[in-house]
Amino acid sequence: MNATKKSKAASAAGVLLVASLALAACGGNSNNGGNAASSAPASGDASSPAASKPAGGGKNVTISYTIWDKNQQPAMEAIAKAFTEKNPNIKVKVDVIPWGDYWTKMSAAAPAGTLPDVFWMHGGQFIKYATGQFLEPITDKVQAGEINLDDYASNLGSIYTLDGQNYGVPKDFDTIGLAYNKELFDQASVPYPDDTWTYEKLAEVAKKLSQPDKGIYGFGAKLDTQAGYWNDMLANGGHILNDDMTKSGYDEPASIEALQARYQMILDKASPTHQQMTDTDTVDMFKSGKLAMIFDGSWDNGNLASSDIIKGKYDWAKLPMGKVKRGNIINGLGNVMSAKGKHKEESWQFLKFLGSKEAADITAQMGAAIPAFNGTQDAWVKSKPDMNLQVFIDQTADAVPYPSGSKSYPVWFAKESEIMSQAWGGAISVEEGAKKVAAMMNQAIADAK
Repeated sequence: MNATKKSKAASAAGVLLVASLALAACGGNSNNGGNAASSAPASGDASSPAASKPAGGGKNVTISYTIWDKNQQPAMEAIAKAFTEKNPNIKVKVDVIPWGDYWTKMSAAAPAGTLPDVFWMHGGQFIKYATGQFLEPITDKVQAGEINLDDYASNLGSIYTLDGQNYGVPKDFDTIGLAYNKELFDQASVPYPDDTWTYEKLAEVAKKLSQPDKGIYGFGAKLDTQAGYWNDMLANGGHILNDDMTKSGYDEPASIEALQARYQMILDKASPTHQQMTDTDTVDMFKSGKLAMIFDGSWDNGNLASSDIIKGKYDWAKLPMGKVKRGNIINGLGNVMSAKGKHKEESWQFLKFLGSKEAADITAQMGAAIPAFNGTQDAWVKSKPDMNLQVFIDQTADAVPYPSGSKSYPVWFAKESEIMSQAWGGAISVEEGAKKVAAMMNQAIADAK
């Protein structure tokens, strides 16, 4: 889900993010993927900050770079190789820890002082690591002009800023799309999703495509936030949080209505049950040809394409229109350094290279993710010309930042799914679950003041 998606530091920065991403688009939950099947491009831009002299005074060192997506590993290794060609004394070891284990291992490594030298950071986890002083600030590097945060689409650098300190270099950004199985649509003689689709149309077609007796369902209405019902709530006129992040929007009538509509698809047998989707994730169901449609993030295209069953048989459409708008969550990953790393100067040189146009071009041309560096997003779209990847860029204009820009976020987000799973499992009503989440969130916000 991977997740699968801003301004975590402040709501004002979130407004800037959406506005800036809209301009970027005009110009250019659980995994974070992309297709890395093609080869790396030739070495890039001499004007980039990465085109600097070798670091570390010639001492041979190996630094660690840890990520969570094996589908992006080839691109990250290509970037590491390009960096070492410029800095022969610095080798980079790329390690992959799957998303399901990534934060468990990082949470243990952080207080032990054994975090990787450089690693991927998610906006939803950032505050925990920044407030714990586990990340190396790069504010002095930014102020010295070693890296220019204006080089990145949408003010993405603001995500990894806390109390005036910069900690991360933007890597990519993501939005959410509607993935659909063309073969299942063709078999039912149903037209593919298009820009006219509403949530009512989604529910109607999902019913039509469902064949529960064959284990095939029209849509995966799973319990999910970033790649799930947060988008529904926004489209229906509801909110996750209000604009200044001081109050939950889960108990708003429009939010509750959107949540109920998603859950109704399970009751209508247009979606697998909560238990079925807990036993087998909807992404895996889609990859096996058992789901006609899912919401999923731009990061996951490579993961879907890795399935021999649906490869060449699926495509993307925009999320449906709601009563108020087309909702979408946007997020962006960053690269960060460990505060306890043994090779900080070498790690900084690599971190700076990761933020360069050359690294962004490799990311884009190998289809790994939508790169954050301005002007490089087009290559990502063109990396899969047979697919409608442009929908992910187009939707940035309507997207709302991932709502983790407060110190209360790690508290309420950890509890949200515990409560909502009771509703999705039928133990309590969806309305009761939403109101319980709102009360819990509001208490967490008050406690964080």
